[in-house]
Amino acid sequence: MPDLAELLNARKGLKSTEITTTLPSGEVRVEKKKEDGTYEEIPVVELREHKTETASNRRRKKVEYLQKRGFIVDLEPDLVVGVAMENVFFGSQDVAADLTILQNYSITHIINVGTGIPNHFPNKFQYLKIDILDLPETRILDYFDRVFEYINEAKKEGKVFIHCNAGISRSATFAVGYLMKTLKMTYRQAFDKCRETRSIRPNNGFDKQLKEYETTLAG
Repeated sequence: MPDLAELLNARKGLKSTEITTTLPSGEVRVEKKKEDGTYEEIPVVELREHKTETASNRRRKKVEYLQKRGFIVDLEPDLVVGVAMENVFFGSQDVAADLTILQNYSITHIINVGTGIPNHFPNKFQYLKIDILDLPETRILDYFDRVFEYINEAKKEGKVFIHCNAGISRSATFAVGYLMKTLKMTYRQAFDKCRETRSIRPNNGFDKQLKEYETTLAG
């Protein structure tokens, strides 16, 4: 049986371990196990980042970090605009940073529900910014009334674009919920309508809350 000194020496020889988890949003979470047995989280990095010459050193380092570990990092912008209805659109942070696309769709108001994303054109559009985490435990229903009220006001003056980071979970959840609320659609009807123009995938928690919302509206 090894003595205490041998165990300590063996422990010193252990290398740190990294656990990588891909989230439904397309993000990657990396946890690193330190030599003392505890874990530290390495900041989440978006797989779908907008590739620009002005990208920060921090972003480039994150991308390089993932690439060195065998990840294929998609740097191409996601410029597909989802159409919920005639004057309500949704999508990713890449569209929110593309002035030409926003103007082509005659957008006047932007709802930013992503995390870590600035309002890119505050002098050209009216903004509502709410930082919402794309996690199943996030109570996204709590934001419905505020966001829907803003959409209603925005529609009186023009057209609104809802965006998060990847454009498939948070923004899609608001688009689906808004159709359910205003057009009396079922969850499935609203989901299919939004999916006609853009791939969407609310996380499991948001999916359950939308079904809960359907029950509430029916009551």
